[in-house]
Amino acid sequence: MVDYDLSESALVSLVTLALEGQKGLRLAQAGGRSVGEVLSGRRSRPVRIEREGDTLVVDLQVSVDYGKSVIESAKEAQRTVCDVLTASTGLKVRAVNVTVVAVEYKEPNAA
Repeated sequence: MVDYDLSESALVSLVTLALEGQKGLRLAQAGGRSVGEVLSGRRSRPVRIEREGDTLVVDLQVSVDYGKSVIESAKEAQRTVCDVLTASTGLKVRAVNVTVVAVEYKEPNAA
């Protein structure tokens, strides 16, 4: 049996790919920085993953399109991320925490 380890960046890539197909929801863009981020020197990331043994806790920061149900979009993101990580890695997902940081209005004729 071969032992392997998945890097955090590989797990983040899986989460990013999982959410690309979800309509009306996207990972938040790294924008303005809070005072805490400036003082600590750390930047906020839209996907953070904590791993303890064979379990994962995922924290997402997302934006939702105006007119789309925030709650339903967050639940769908939780299901999608949990399913993809479990199927792709065999690890158990203990929680997917979704924080909606923005609701974005898109012009109907905008590209």
